[in-house]
Amino acid sequence: MRNGFKFKDRHSSEFGVTVQTKSRPIRPSVKTCEVSMPHRDGSYDFSKSNSMGREMYNDRIFTVIISAVADDIYDMQTKMSKLSLWLMGNGDLIFDDMPLAVWNARVSDEILYMPERGGKKAVMEVSFRTEPFCRCSFNENGPKLEDGVYLSSSMALVIDNHYTKIIQGDPQIDAQVNVKNFGDCPMRPIIEMFSHSADVWMTLNGKGLGFWNENKGGPTIIDFEKHEITNCGEKLEAVGEFFEFPPGDNALHMRSVISNEIIMKVHFNPRFMYDVILEDVEWSDGNA
Repeated sequence: MRNGFKFKDRHSSEFGVTVQTKSRPIRPSVKTCEVSMPHRDGSYDFSKSNSMGREMYNDRIFTVIISAVADDIYDMQTKMSKLSLWLMGNGDLIFDDMPLAVWNARVSDEILYMPERGGKKAVMEVSFRTEPFCRCSFNENGPKLEDGVYLSSSMALVIDNHYTKIIQGDPQIDAQVNVKNFGDCPMRPIIEMFSHSADVWMTLNGKGLGFWNENKGGPTIIDFEKHEITNCGEKLEAVGEFFEFPPGDNALHMRSVISNEIIMKVHFNPRFMYDVILEDVEWSDGNA
């Protein structure tokens, strides 16, 4: 499979090379936790015995073969130097045939090249270590024209209205809002809350998270990825656990100690197991 790729905002074509994919695993390996008892058949699998109640995954290794051609051996060494600088450090990795899938990647192993044709051609294998899941190239604000969303996709071009909610706080009754995760992997969003509420408690799938806000002004930011809640840069004490939002519709229940209006905005980049698939996403009024 011959395709180019972009790494750290630079495309492989800028370096005058050709790229061929050697291996690109479609699924990461599972982090296993098994216990074998000496006097029992088989083993006990505790891979899902964690706070999220699901399997966790290892990094992936994507390997490509890069070929470069030069006028002479001196020109080749110049190309090799430029390639080595480009392939250092971490960055976003995007393959041409998967334009919506963004991988957080790095080249951790050494890169060896085999000179051919008297040093005028070089062939090398480059392995990228990536996170288990890719993220979508656009967030809850929806795609832009340059994102390359396929015309056959059912993806709505305007979706940000699905992620701004107006809630009426009530100390006696839970307010329910739907948060759609249009990825196929669990996500941990950032939620902004604009209100004068002091005490907020939210639950999802039996897990709860609460906090006390002395209303210092500005939005309260709940970061489910970093496990922190802040207001005006000051950390707030959290009670409960920072849960994940599974794929699909999520019924988030919220209760406020004060009866007032709360404006909630949800920010996230959906994550996918391999490529970004949007054909099965439904954006009806019932999903708002």
